[in-house]
Amino acid sequence: MRFLPPCPRKYKGWLALGIVGLVLFAAVGVYGEHGLLHLLRMRSERQSLAQMAFGMQQRNEELRTRLVLLQSDDGYLERLARERLGYVKEDELVYRVRGSHAAPR
Repeated sequence: MRFLPPCPRKYKGWLALGIVGLVLFAAVGVYGEHGLLHLLRMRSERQSLAQMAFGMQQRNEELRTRLVLLQSDDGYLERLARERLGYVKEDELVYRVRGSHAAPR
């Protein structure tokens, strides 16, 4: 059961050329420089960059908070100086433990 009448012989070349052109057009649409695969790669890259930007924004906010604390909170500044630089007050005694049980810094 045919829906279309048979193609005349003189148009078979044009029909074949049209089908080949349609297949090439579809292939370029999928695999071309700006095709479907490129679009999918770009979406994936955009998502990873968005996640990276979100992480950087969070880190930036943490650094802003630390900066405000360093500029305004003397207790925070003192704690950092004690932990990182090993500073002690004048009347304090420092005990240093040597051995394998001492925590590395």
